[in-house]
Amino acid sequence: MSHSLRFAAILAAALLAGAGSGLAQSGQKPAAPAPAAPPQAAPAQPAPSAAHVQAARELVVASGLQRSFANVIPEIMLQLYRNFSVTRPELAKDLKVTLDAQQKEFLGWGQEIIDVAASVYVAVMNEQECKDALNFFNSPIGKKYVEVQPTIFVNVAPVVEQWSNAVSARMMERVRTEMKKKGHDM
Repeated sequence: MSHSLRFAAILAAALLAGAGSGLAQSGQKPAAPAPAAPPQAAPAQPAPSAAHVQAARELVVASGLQRSFANVIPEIMLQLYRNFSVTRPELAKDLKVTLDAQQKEFLGWGQEIIDVAASVYVAVMNEQECKDALNFFNSPIGKKYVEVQPTIFVNVAPVVEQWSNAVSARMMERVRTEMKKKGHDM
């Protein structure tokens, strides 16, 4: 997997995970652990309205989250071609023709991840919140925000790596100091 694809996947996961962290920020308590007794069936949650789901889908696109997934299918196709071309070089020509012929179908499968991401939004944001966020991302400042996100991420990634390395070194030094006070050399 390429560096940019790995970063996009990590970023997408972080964004999706971040959506779930809204519980902590909103003051809601996370679900209690399952009881020791056999669990009872949870009450059925009402299905979200079609408008709620549509607003969430539009939010995935307008927020730029869809961009995080855009290269996944072409990258998988390329990887598949490379793997088979190495192990079965005699198939390379026909494999390329086959992949090219199926590309439209394969790219269509990208809608699945948009639906998955939309279901995450539906789970953590009500319909009005999705619509309000969508209004922001469709506003001039929201569009600017989405436009500059890739530049921000590219510039923040190396800084985060440097910061992470520095924190790790400081943490290790602190732990060594504290452990030495307890008579342990590390």
